[in-house]
Amino acid sequence: MSNYAVQTLRRAGIPEPVARSVASKLKIKSYDAQHIIWTKGGQIDSWQFIMSGLVAAAAPTQGAQSIPIKIYGPGSWFGEQPILNRMPSYLEFSCLTPTQVITMPTALLWEIFDTEPGFSRYIAKLTAWRVQKATEMLMLMKLGNPCLRVVMGIAQFAEALASRSERPPTDGLDGGIEIPVKQNVIASLCGVSRTLVSEYLQRLAADCWLSVSYGRIELLSIGVWQRFTRSRRVHPMHHTNPTMDELLIELYRASVV
Repeated sequence: MSNYAVQTLRRAGIPEPVARSVASKLKIKSYDAQHIIWTKGGQIDSWQFIMSGLVAAAAPTQGAQSIPIKIYGPGSWFGEQPILNRMPSYLEFSCLTPTQVITMPTALLWEIFDTEPGFSRYIAKLTAWRVQKATEMLMLMKLGNPCLRVVMGIAQFAEALASRSERPPTDGLDGGIEIPVKQNVIASLCGVSRTLVSEYLQRLAADCWLSVSYGRIELLSIGVWQRFTRSRRVHPMHHTNPTMDELLIELYRASVV
């Protein structure tokens, strides 16, 4: 893991000599799908970097529902905000798929934060950017109707997975990538029934924004999904009760920007 960890730390603003020392203090952990890493109100004991897999940060609500705020994919750190605020986690972090992570103990993070200006700038910028995005997404997912929650939930997978797309570009606007979870996971994540998820997926597939085959879901035109998500986040209060037809029109508009 050493060289991989060193390069990962250097991208976080840590000089190479320090990165090599820090890398020796990191650990690798593996989680099963559906494993809860931290509950809401739980103490964060480490900053974690995803080597493989997907982790969802969600705000639990009454009953068994939750509001997905962010999906983290390979190449992402997560858990920094509660650490920097010295507060328990305000979200639940759970694995959507089998996941392997690198962990940095909280005490080590603070040591580097206090001594390495490049790292402190990196994590401060990352936190500020994510707080803004999380606030926008929470409002959108909390106030949105079922079809908006499902479409935005699917769009979050595009953000989490886009940087790992290794397949050739799909004919059309840009590349595509498979979502490595089943429809019941998406339903649970978005707080709707599997029947509704299936219905909305079929509508999206009919307009060629994704494909569904033998239980596999492949997002097409990743760039369009990302632009759609950004547009929705910029105006989270705009039309939180759209029809599926209106959301399909929004996706089309994102394709011609």
